[in-house]
Amino acid sequence: MTFPSIVRKNFLYHAKKYMSLYFVNTLIVAILFLFGSLMFNSEVGRQVGDTTIYGIVRSDLIGVVLFSIVFITYSHISFLKYRGKEFSMYITLGMTTKNLGLMLLVEQAGIAVLSLFSGLVTGAVFGKLFFMGLNRVLMANPIPYEIKWESLLLSSGIFLMILGLNLLFSMLHTRKITIAEGLKSAQTKGIGSSGALSGSVALALFAAALILLPKIMLGKETDGKPVYIMFLLVLTMICPYVILGSWIKVIRPVAKRFKRLYNHNLIVMSNLSHRFVSYRTTVYIVSLLIAGAVFFIGMTYAMYATSQEKNDLNNPFDVMYVETNRFNHLEPNQLETILEEKGVSLEQHKTLEYVEVPEFRYYGGSWVLWDDRSMLIGESGFNRHLGTDYEVAADQALFARVKEENKEFEAPDMVLPVMDPGWIEPNEFPDHESKESLLRTLEGYSVIDYRTENIDEISGPYINNEQTAGDYFGQALVVDDRVYETVKAAVGEDQVKRVHLLKGEIPPEGFQALLDVLREANGLDSSYWTSYKPTMTETDETRLKLEELRPIHKDELLISQLESSGMIFFIFIFMGTLFALASGIVIYHKVLSDIDDQKESMLSLGRIGVTSKELRKLVSKELAIVFLLPALFGVGLGLYYFYFLFSNQPIIVQLLGKSGLAAGMFWVIQTLFYFACRRKYFSELGKYA
Repeated sequence: MTFPSIVRKNFLYHAKKYMSLYFVNTLIVAILFLFGSLMFNSEVGRQVGDTTIYGIVRSDLIGVVLFSIVFITYSHISFLKYRGKEFSMYITLGMTTKNLGLMLLVEQAGIAVLSLFSGLVTGAVFGKLFFMGLNRVLMANPIPYEIKWESLLLSSGIFLMILGLNLLFSMLHTRKITIAEGLKSAQTKGIGSSGALSGSVALALFAAALILLPKIMLGKETDGKPVYIMFLLVLTMICPYVILGSWIKVIRPVAKRFKRLYNHNLIVMSNLSHRFVSYRTTVYIVSLLIAGAVFFIGMTYAMYATSQEKNDLNNPFDVMYVETNRFNHLEPNQLETILEEKGVSLEQHKTLEYVEVPEFRYYGGSWVLWDDRSMLIGESGFNRHLGTDYEVAADQALFARVKEENKEFEAPDMVLPVMDPGWIEPNEFPDHESKESLLRTLEGYSVIDYRTENIDEISGPYINNEQTAGDYFGQALVVDDRVYETVKAAVGEDQVKRVHLLKGEIPPEGFQALLDVLREANGLDSSYWTSYKPTMTETDETRLKLEELRPIHKDELLISQLESSGMIFFIFIFMGTLFALASGIVIYHKVLSDIDDQKESMLSLGRIGVTSKELRKLVSKELAIVFLLPALFGVGLGLYYFYFLFSNQPIIVQLLGKSGLAAGMFWVIQTLFYFACRRKYFSELGKYA
């Protein structure tokens, strides 16, 4: 028999073994291709641009590559380890290690070619379906599906590089194979040990990290420093590996106290004790993948489902516009008359006067220009607006914010110069290490100096949390009336403005009527105020300022937010789908690769009188552990990461509820996947089960 015929017969005989390896390689190529189709999509680049989001996508490529390396390497090492007995037999028959290496080279080359082709085809087909589905669901600009040569090079290059390194390792491994070591590896595969002490320490560290992370995020510990957050996050990802490795050591002594439970699961526990190292690796990898899937998919659904609620919190008034000394001025009751003609009855029409002044804050060890146009409101006007009775001393202030947060907030030291904001160039004004240096720069101008201990923070829906008319209305400083009137008298007329806040059921036609009358009052033609946001390419500064005076409608804000968030939703859903797909393939690979071992185990158990029905129950319990334990742990960890990230949000309970629905759906899918794989497993076992 020639060497080529041996290779061919071996390949055909062990076709099922190679199928799991081929399946893993195909998955990796498809994942890399899908990621490349997202990363190199021209429409994604146009909508997102070179922003933090796109930077996250590029950074995620490193994670995808690392996952590919670990996944393929794990599969190849497992494949080599389980073939130890086969390699020893070939050496016994006279085959050299060089022949073994050449046989592996031929096998791997064949699998690589097939995997690369099928992976690219799978990625292209699945990518098309994925893009079509999301474009129909998300309220965003459509994202056309593109097959770029960059995606082909990315997926092919990374896959062949990883496969080449694994092939080199395989060749080196075969050179060291002996008959005794090959037989020994076949008998000791999956055996390992892990102490209960290390598991207990890991569990304590894991619990401490889970408790501390939200506290640090909310600034209750260590001032929320990122280095502590990163360290604890790494702990939550590493500790489960040790915990999962030692849990059987803890479960068995506890189960022994319940005789009936222990006796009914004696064989299951014995099998897990014998092979828990391979189980630990699989359960750990799948747990993290499921956590990632739940986190990304749950976050996407929660953000999308609570868009209306967040819009209501950020925008308590339905329409908002700013009146200056020259623009957006209407006669008394003119606005109400216009809206009544359209059948709109206003519930509220409030006005709030404010003054624009620059604001310097002590931040990060120096004095910085925080806002060149900060809002200053008098206490009487603020009280009339809200129906409150705040009293503010001359040296005190109220820091008012629209957004409520769970994070502890402390207003910083502030210096407010009484000057025209146009004097300051925000990008050119230098930071100052001391207040004295800042005051020297502002010499000649009156300044208002507030220290942290003299500023009280309040939050509530007193205005819309939006950017319009060149100002940000999410926060303001409420000061004593005498201070306010002094500043108002000292600044120019352009710095004194009034914001109009309307509440009521205002339909699009009513809002359009308001736009028309204000446009006419301002002497503007119909080319102005055609869209919610001014065109970013507008170069005429005067026109841009006029465009910014356009009133904003709450319904427009919601649509705009959903459209602008569409790309974020798309990316998160994409990442979650990849994690979910990978978790399913890891488990499926484990199921297929363990079939031969399971046959030997069931044959041995059958010889001592274990019935076929009992064997099927045994297999079902072992598969349930591999499928449902990581699902339970991963879903919990994914929801925790979601809670940690959004713990500062006042609607965290609602967000968790929406994310929990997505997690529940994932759990149902995982359970159905378990029953489908169990059926496949039994069909592969055949007469043994």
